[in-house]
Amino acid sequence: MAHHENSEVADPQAIVVGVDGSNASRNALRFAIGEAKALGRSIRIVGAYTVPSVAAATIDVSYVPIDDSAVRASVTTTLKEAAAEVKAADVPVEAIIEIGDAAGVLVEESKQASLTVVGSRGKGGFAGRLLGTVSSALPAHSACPTIVVPVGWTPEAEREARPSSSRPVAAHDGSVAERTDEADTVPGVDYSGQVVVGVDSLGKESPALWEAAHIAVRRHSPLHIQAVITTTVIGPEWIPSPGDLERLVQEGSDKLEAARRALLEKHPELDVRWTLFDGQPAEVLVRASDTCDILVIGSRGRGGFAGLLLGSTSQSVLPYSAAPTMVVRVKR
Repeated sequence: MAHHENSEVADPQAIVVGVDGSNASRNALRFAIGEAKALGRSIRIVGAYTVPSVAAATIDVSYVPIDDSAVRASVTTTLKEAAAEVKAADVPVEAIIEIGDAAGVLVEESKQASLTVVGSRGKGGFAGRLLGTVSSALPAHSACPTIVVPVGWTPEAEREARPSSSRPVAAHDGSVAERTDEADTVPGVDYSGQVVVGVDSLGKESPALWEAAHIAVRRHSPLHIQAVITTTVIGPEWIPSPGDLERLVQEGSDKLEAARRALLEKHPELDVRWTLFDGQPAEVLVRASDTCDILVIGSRGRGGFAGLLLGSTSQSVLPYSAAPTMVVRVKR
C-alpha cells in the first residue's frame, strides 16, 4: 500500500474514488468500476486520515503525540478490500493513503484524474462533510468533474417520479400546455434512461452541458436539458405582467433551443430534449434525479448550479439527489 507524498501517480487520467469503509463509499466504488470499464480507465482508490492530538493546558508540552498505527492499519485494510474488488472486475487499480483532511486530499488528487467519485449518505457522512462543512470543497474546487453517488442508489432499483411545485412552461416539442388549474403541484416527469443536465445563463457555453452530452453519447441515452425561470412574486417592487412572463419564457426557450442546435451540430446522432420550468432550480433538479440515470450540474467554486449561490442550489441538490450527480467546475 503506497503512501503518496509526491506528484507521481500510476495513471494521471485515472478515476479517483474516496473510500472510508462505509456503505456509501462502497456504493461509489461500484459505480466507479462501471465508469472505468466503459471509459477504459484505471481506478485510484484514496483513503485519508488525520492524526489527532490533545492540547495540554496544564503542562509545558503544547501537544501530546498519539500513535496513529492503529488508524493507519484500519485504513490500509479498507483500501486492500476495495482494491481487491476492483481487481476482481478486471480494472487496473492503484491504492493510496494520505495523512490529511479527506476533502483537501481528494481535491489534490483530482489534479491528476479524469473523474472523482464519492458516496453520499444524504445529509451528513463522508460526502456530506465534504460538501457541507468544508465549503463544498470537492465539487466546487475539484480539478476534474466529480460524481456524488447516493448511498441507496442501484441501477436496478425501482424509482418513481414525484410531484413538483415547479411547473414546465415550455418544451422542445411544444408539448407543454397552458396552465388551467391552481393546484399546488404538478405530476412528476419520468426521465428513466435519460441524462439530465441543468443549465443557466451560460446556455450552450456551459461546460456542464457538454460534459452531459459526452455521457449521453457514450451511454446511447437521450439528453434532457433543463433550465428554470422564477416568476414568483417576491415583493411589491415587481409584479410580472403577462407580457413580462411571455418575454421570460421566450428568452429562456430561445437559449435552450440554441443549446440543442449546438449539440446536434457536434453530435447529430444524439437525441436532445429540453424543458423550461417556472419554479426553483434545486427542486427541479432533485425531482429530475428521482428517475434519471445521471444528473449533471455546474459549479463556479462558491457557486453551485452554475450561477446561483451554492448554498441555495448545489447544496440543496446534492444531499437529496436520488441519482448519481456529476458536478462540473465552471471557471469564473
